[in-house]
Amino acid sequence: MDKVLVEKNREWSYQREGKAPAAIRVADFEREGKRIVAFLEQTDIAKTPGAPQAAVNDWPRIAEAYAQEQGVPLSDIYWYEMNPRRFANGRPNVSEYLPSRREWRFETSLPLARAIVEQLGFDPDNLPLDI
Repeated sequence: MDKVLVEKNREWSYQREGKAPAAIRVADFEREGKRIVAFLEQTDIAKTPGAPQAAVNDWPRIAEAYAQEQGVPLSDIYWYEMNPRRFANGRPNVSEYLPSRREWRFETSLPLARAIVEQLGFDPDNLPLDI
């Protein structure tokens, strides 16, 4: 069972130095004793059509700012980003950010990927295909 730590499908205000703040959808929950934080990808694909805000792809500063705001070390959280698409095999497009290596990897746990999709307010079975 997932324990939600912030309001489901919440917009978080990412404060950027020298730029206007950016609203980013975030999911923050515990699953199997691990704190999971996932952000909706901020590229143009994920933006709401007609939204005035430009895409924000500012990793790892997004994770660093969120961890600082929450008062926890970066290493205490499992970081994810979700592209609101799914692959041809049905797997949601969810990637994990590994701060210690400063690299990305695709999430291999289908139940966790589906939980992230749901926490971000999407139906994992009805995501458009990423082709």
